[in-house]
Amino acid sequence: MTESIRCPRPSAKRDAILDAACAVFLEVGYAAASMDSVANRASVSKATIYAHFNDKDDLFGAVIRMRCDRNLNLTSVDSALDARDTLTVIGQRFLNLLLQPDSLSMYRLVTAEAPRQPDLARAFYESGPGTSKTQIAQAISDLGRRGLLNVDDAWQMADLFIGMLRTDLFMRTLLGLPQTKERTVDQAVSAAVETMLRAFGP
Repeated sequence: MTESIRCPRPSAKRDAILDAACAVFLEVGYAAASMDSVANRASVSKATIYAHFNDKDDLFGAVIRMRCDRNLNLTSVDSALDARDTLTVIGQRFLNLLLQPDSLSMYRLVTAEAPRQPDLARAFYESGPGTSKTQIAQAISDLGRRGLLNVDDAWQMADLFIGMLRTDLFMRTLLGLPQTKERTVDQAVSAAVETMLRAFGP
């Protein structure tokens, strides 16, 4: 993968290229995607694409960052909410984001490309899962400062909370398997929140 990454140029044309590239990558996968197909989808020339991105790897990395930036807004929660309501809102946002068809497709795509492109896998982790975990840890720290949770290690607590949310519901959806009636988003979030409150409640 090319080491040098160009600084993003904010423009409507660049955004159109990224949207087109995202659609192409999700439709046909990384290997089958071509700069020609992205150019056709975006109604621009290949030269225009190369004016913004070094190569397909660079474009793929930019698509990952764009999707993560657009989707991650987990912890803008009313500060007047108690611990139960705060964790419930965050948990529902996180799990619903995780279960979006496009999110699942991107997860599968990056997982498939990770052995060949570890830099892109790292970019995906840092922009997506890593950022969401940081946001959740910050929210848990805020609850600790308000005396609503006993917080010794917010990062570890965020890890535990995320792990409880990524249950059988996520795995079955990821694999395209039918869901059991006993497990819904609300049930998964409620179970995770109740466990957090029992373990770390003041």
